[in-house]
Amino acid sequence: MNPVLRNLVALQDLELRIASLQKQISDIPSKVQAFENELQHLSSEFQTRSAHMKDLANRRRMLEGQVDTTKAKLSKLRDQLMAVKTNKEYTAMLHEIQMAEEQIRGEEDKILEIMEEMEAKENSLKGAEQELNKKSSELQESIKKTNESAPQLESELVKLREEKGLKESHVGKELLVRYRRIAEARKGIAIAEAKDELCSACHVRIRPQMYADLIRTEAIQACDSCSRILYYRESL
Repeated sequence: MNPVLRNLVALQDLELRIASLQKQISDIPSKVQAFENELQHLSSEFQTRSAHMKDLANRRRMLEGQVDTTKAKLSKLRDQLMAVKTNKEYTAMLHEIQMAEEQIRGEEDKILEIMEEMEAKENSLKGAEQELNKKSSELQESIKKTNESAPQLESELVKLREEKGLKESHVGKELLVRYRRIAEARKGIAIAEAKDELCSACHVRIRPQMYADLIRTEAIQACDSCSRILYYRESL
């Protein structure tokens, strides 16, 4: 194979690796942000559940306070009942006592419902807290590793760019310009392997004579379909 073409193949491999590294580096902020967003979402979800538990506890305390107040009122009503002098007053007092007792029963039923709900949610909340702590640790570690990967990737990128410069120096200016033009038009893939009489990039069949020339000679050939420069790997 033409040594220049061999350098061109190596150059493309380097440039594809460089592009991959550049993307990894450019994706770091968005990856970190995605981890942070997930962490924020989990934390917010847990805080919402915790706030609901606190709200239930506050409602329970409020109802318990109302029950205590109503019970104190009921006690006074029962004491006053012994002092009434007319049947009308007695009947009115009994009605007021009945209303207070019904109010106490209603509030105690609500308290019981809240206690049952709190009991059901308590175990679930504990499990959610454990899961949050575990997931938070994992996400924090992912954020740390992602941020720490940047210097290593940057260092590798510098080395690859140096290698790229060396490879470019071994490719003729005219061929390099042609390579760049094709790469720009073909998403970075300017040179493709010829295999089984097909262009590996566009999968169009190569003319038999051209394929034979690729195998036997060092001539630089281009795919009739996609215009990419072709090479035969077994000659590498």
